[in-house]
Amino acid sequence: MIDLHMHTQFSDGKDWHTDHIARAKELGIRKMGIADHICLEPVKWAVDSDQIANMTNRMVELKKENSDEFNLLFGIEVDYFPGREQEIQSIIELIPVDYAIGSIHFLGDWNYDTDKNGYEDKDIDALYHHYFETVQKAAQSGLFDILGHLDLIKKFQIWPNSNMTELYRKTAQVIAENDVVVELNTSGIDRPCGEFFPNREILELLCEHGVKVTMGSDAHRTEQVGRHFQRGIELLQEIGFKELCYFEKRKRYSIAFNELNLPWTKKEMNETNCI
Repeated sequence: MIDLHMHTQFSDGKDWHTDHIARAKELGIRKMGIADHICLEPVKWAVDSDQIANMTNRMVELKKENSDEFNLLFGIEVDYFPGREQEIQSIIELIPVDYAIGSIHFLGDWNYDTDKNGYEDKDIDALYHHYFETVQKAAQSGLFDILGHLDLIKKFQIWPNSNMTELYRKTAQVIAENDVVVELNTSGIDRPCGEFFPNREILELLCEHGVKVTMGSDAHRTEQVGRHFQRGIELLQEIGFKELCYFEKRKRYSIAFNELNLPWTKKEMNETNCI
């Protein structure tokens, strides 16, 4: 199995690398990525600038300590800000990562992922267009290997009033044209929205456009590693995806679903939704 999205105490995680590694091994995950937050804005949930070197050294050490049987990958989750692409690129190039996840937690100066009150005076349909147009710009930027929690804007049960299929379709088209991988972020099940990031409709459009996918639990605590993966893999296969992607030294690789060493049986998949 593959889980490329976890956080440690270097950013807003509650546990450390070795805790996540032990849990991943227990679950049968063999390709695991730590991707702590990097943000141009001074936020509490991202790695402090004076800790980036320490984070890097720790990851490099741990990668050396793990054998090929268990593949620890070094990722970062980087906030995308339109117009600041050069600054973002400069940071990514300083860190010897295997992959960079591009995420959008800000719309302008508004940290919508944290500030629930900011929705009160918004036209939600216009907000959706603003958000997904920013996602498109992130895909076109060439900065990222993976796009994280693609429809995070719905997190607090913020639903559009109109049909957004064409907006989703355009977004899938732009992602496909720029050959960026999208993660199925399983943390959404535990958020107020109660569904995966992205939703099934978007996943179907991504599949239709030939976009590649990977898996991420977005674990902030060790017990969240690999959460809801049975349900997620079953959904991806049902939609028509054939493989999961991972990255080493910014180069993309794929593993077919039928080659994954899944630590559960078909019977168990029917009986439970999560690990």
